[in-house]
Amino acid sequence: MIVFACQLVALLYTYLFLSIELNYALILSTMVVFVLINGSVFLRLAKPWPITDPEFLGHLLLDIVGLSILLYLTGGANNPFVSYYLVPITIAAAILPWAYTWALAALCLLCYSLLLFFYLPLPALMAMDMSSESIMPGLHVMGMWFNFLVSAGLITYFVVKMAATLREQQNKLTRYREDNLRDEQILAVAIQAAGTAHELGTPLNTVAILVKEMANEQSSNPELTRQLGIIEQQITRCKNSLRELVNQADFREAGKAKTLSLQDFIHLLMNQWQLIRPEIKLTLNMPESEPSPSITTDATLQQAIINILNNAADASPNGVEVNVQWDRASWTLKVRDYGEGLNDELAEQLGSAIITTKEHGLGVGLVLSQASINRLNGTVKLYRHVEQGAVTEVTLPLQEPEHGR
Repeated sequence: MIVFACQLVALLYTYLFLSIELNYALILSTMVVFVLINGSVFLRLAKPWPITDPEFLGHLLLDIVGLSILLYLTGGANNPFVSYYLVPITIAAAILPWAYTWALAALCLLCYSLLLFFYLPLPALMAMDMSSESIMPGLHVMGMWFNFLVSAGLITYFVVKMAATLREQQNKLTRYREDNLRDEQILAVAIQAAGTAHELGTPLNTVAILVKEMANEQSSNPELTRQLGIIEQQITRCKNSLRELVNQADFREAGKAKTLSLQDFIHLLMNQWQLIRPEIKLTLNMPESEPSPSITTDATLQQAIINILNNAADASPNGVEVNVQWDRASWTLKVRDYGEGLNDELAEQLGSAIITTKEHGLGVGLVLSQASINRLNGTVKLYRHVEQGAVTEVTLPLQEPEHGR
C-alpha cells in the first residue's frame, strides 16, 4: 500500500510537470485494483482468524504481481522502483519458511529478468536525462534515490517490528516456563501435603488420647493440667486444620465461593488471623466511611492472604501494617512489615521459586499465595519500603463495578 501511494505521487508528478506520454488510464486502473485488494487484506487482518504462512505468501505474491504490472507499463527494469523487489524478499526471509522464501525470490528474479526485455519504454524520459547539461542529477537517478529511501524505510520498519514481536514472544515463553516450573513445585507440595495430612491423622488421635489420660492422672496438679489443656487445644486445632485441608482439596468444594463486601471480608480475615497470631500488633488502614465494593472470595484467597500476613509477622514481631484501597476496577491490599527488608535480587525470586529467608522456613507460603492470587487474575508484588521493612502488594480485579459511588 505504501509503495503504491509513492508510485501514485510519482505518477502525478510525471503527469503535471513532465512531458512524458504514458497510458495513465491503464496505470491508474491497475493501481485502483491493487489498492482494493490491499484494502480487503487490511479488513482480513481485523478478523480473529490466525494468518497462516500460505496466506501471507499469497499477500506478498499479489504485491509482486501488482508491482510487476506497474513496472511493465512504466519502463520495465529502467524504472528506479524496480529495486523494491528486495522488500518482499526481506520480509519473507524474516517470517516465512525457507521454501516459501526461495520460491518468492525466484519469482522476483524471474519478473526482474522479464522486465529487462519486455516493457513499455519511456523514450521522453531517457532523452531528457541524456540531453540534460545541468550538474543536478537526472530524473532517473533521483527516482533511484527516492526508491532507496522508501525501500530502506520499509525494510527498517518491518525488521524492527518483527524483532520486537520476537522479543515479546520470547518474554512470554520465559514467563510461561517460570509459571510452569512454579506450578510443578506447587503440585509436588500439594501431593506431599495430601500424603502428610493422611499420615498425621493417626498419630494426632493417639497423642490426643494420651494427653487426656495424663490430664486425668494429674488432675491434682493445676499447672500441669493447664499446660496439658493448651496442648490439647493445639492438637484440636491441628486436627481441624487437616480436616479443612481435606475439605478444600475436594473438587466439589474447591469451586464454591461466596460474595460479600470488601470491608466485611477484610475484617473477618483480620479477626481470623489475630486468633492465629495474637501476639502481633496489627494496624489496619481502610476507608470505613464510604461503601466498599462486593467481591467474590473463597478459601484459597483467604489462605493466600494469611500466608502473606504470617510472613510479615515472622519478619516483624513488633507489628504489621495493612492498608486496603480500591477503585472502580480493582482493589489493593498492602502488607508492610518492619523487618530488615529484602534485596532486589531476592525480591524478584520470591514467589516464582521455593526459597526462604527464614532459618526454619520452607519457602512455600509465598509461592502458594502467588499461585492462588494469579488464578484469580490478580498480581503480587514484593518490594522494599522506603523507610524500613518490606511491602507485599496484592491487587485483584473487581468483577462488578461498585454501586452507590
